[in-house]
Amino acid sequence: MSDSAAFHEVDEAVRKDELKEWWNRWGTWVVAAAVLVVVAAVGFVGWRQYDTSRRAAASAAYSAALAQIAQDRPAAVKALETQAQGAPEPYRALAALVVAQLREPVEAEIAALTATAATLSPSELADLARVIAGYKSIDTPKAEEMVAALEPLAGPDRPFRLSVRELQGMLALRKGDLKRARELWTEISKDPQVPQAAAQRATAMLNLHAASEAK
Repeated sequence: MSDSAAFHEVDEAVRKDELKEWWNRWGTWVVAAAVLVVVAAVGFVGWRQYDTSRRAAASAAYSAALAQIAQDRPAAVKALETQAQGAPEPYRALAALVVAQLREPVEAEIAALTATAATLSPSELADLARVIAGYKSIDTPKAEEMVAALEPLAGPDRPFRLSVRELQGMLALRKGDLKRARELWTEISKDPQVPQAAAQRATAMLNLHAASEAK
C-alpha cells in the first residue's frame, strides 16, 4: 500500500471517529430538533384546520340567529348573546352589535350601542355602533348630544364621515336651520367617495326643500 493510500485511510478513520464522537454528543439534540419541527408543522396545520372549522361553525350559528329574529326574537337574542361571549372574531363583535340593536325601548338600544362601542374591535366596528346609536337617537331628546359626540368621526379619513354629516343635516332640519342642512347635504352629494344611496338621499332632500321654498 502506498504512503498516500495509507494516509487516506488514516484520515478517513479519524473523520469517522470525529463524526461518531460528534453524533454521540449532539445526535440526541439533532433528532429532538427534527421531531420538534415536525410536531410544530403538524400542530400548525391542525390548528389551521381547527380554526377554519371553528369559524365556519360560528358563521353558520350567526346566520341562523339572524334568521331566527323574525320568528323567535328571545331565542335569537339568547343565541347572539352566547356568541357575543365566546365566538371567534369577527362574529363575537358582530353578535354584540346586533344584540345591542335588539334592546327595547329605543333608549335602552341607544345605551346598549354606546356601551358596546367601547368594547368593540376593530375601531371601525366601534365607530359603526356609535353612528347607529346616533341614527336611533335622532327623534329623541338626546339627539343633539349624540350627534355632537360623533363630530370626531367626521374627519376626512374616517369611514363613516358621510353618515355623520347626514345625521348633522337631519338634526339641523329638526332644529329649523335649513341653511345648515342644505350645506351638509351639498357636501355629501359632492363627495367623490359618497355611496350612491347616500348621494340620492342628499339630492332628494335638496330638491325637496328647493321646491318647498319656490312655492
